[in-house]
Amino acid sequence: MTLQELAFTETILLAAVSAALTLLYLFSKIIRNAGIVDVFWAASFGVIALVFAAVCPGLLERKLVLLLTVLPWSLRMTIHLLVRFLKEYPHEDKRYASLREQWGERADLTMYLVFLFQGALITILSPPFLLVAANTNEGIGSAEIVGAAICLIGTFGEAIADDELRKFKNNPDNKGKVCSYGLWNYSRHPNYFFEFVVWVGIYVLAASSPFGIFTFYCPVIMLYLLTQMTGIKISEEQSLKSRGEEYRRYQQTTSAFFPWIKKSS
Repeated sequence: MTLQELAFTETILLAAVSAALTLLYLFSKIIRNAGIVDVFWAASFGVIALVFAAVCPGLLERKLVLLLTVLPWSLRMTIHLLVRFLKEYPHEDKRYASLREQWGERADLTMYLVFLFQGALITILSPPFLLVAANTNEGIGSAEIVGAAICLIGTFGEAIADDELRKFKNNPDNKGKVCSYGLWNYSRHPNYFFEFVVWVGIYVLAASSPFGIFTFYCPVIMLYLLTQMTGIKISEEQSLKSRGEEYRRYQQTTSAFFPWIKKSS
C-alpha cells in the first residue's frame, strides 16, 4: 500500500464515519442521551477491521489473525457499553450531562462537535487495521503473533476488571464504597490500563507491515485520552464527589493506572 492509497482510504473512512455520527447525533437528540456514542466508538473498530479485511488484498492468514485479535475486543466492549447504556437509560452518562450543564446554550452544537471529534479519532486510530489487512507479505512473523497475544491479554484483563466492578456495584452492601479487590487492588483503573495494553498489542501487530512502525502514535494517543481526558481525570472527579474521603484514601494507597503493589496510607 502506497502513502497515496493510505491517505485516500483514510479520507473515505473519515467521510463515512462522520456521516454515520451525524445520523447518530440526530438519533441521540431524539432519545435525549449522548451516551450512545460510546457504543458506536466500541463497535466501530470491529466494523472497520471487518471492512478492511474484506476489501484489502493482504494475506488471508494475516487478515484472520487481525479479525481474531480485534473482533473479540470490539464485540466485548460494545456489549459491555450497550448493556450499561440500556441499564442507565433514560438517565444520561454523568460525563455528558456535566458537559451539557457547562456548555449551556451552546450544548447542542458543541455536543455535535464532540461526536465529530470522536469520528476523527476513530479515523486517526484506524491505520494499523488497514496496514495489516493490506500486507501481502508471505508468512506471519513472530512479532505479529506477539502483538496479537498482547491484544488478547488486554481484552481478557479488561473483561476481568469490568466484571469485578460490575459484581461490586450489584452488591447493595457496597453502595457508596470503593471497589478495591481483585485487579482494583493494584490499580484504580485496571480497565483503562488493559485498554491501553490492547492498543500496544495492535501496534506491535501492525509494526511488521509496511509503514506500520509509524503507527506508534496510536497507543500514545490512547494513553493520553485514558489518563488525561475522558478516562481517569473525569472518573476520579466523579468518584471524589460521590465517595469523598474513602476514595482519597484509595488514591493514597493505589496506583492510578499501571498496576503496582499497595502503598501504606
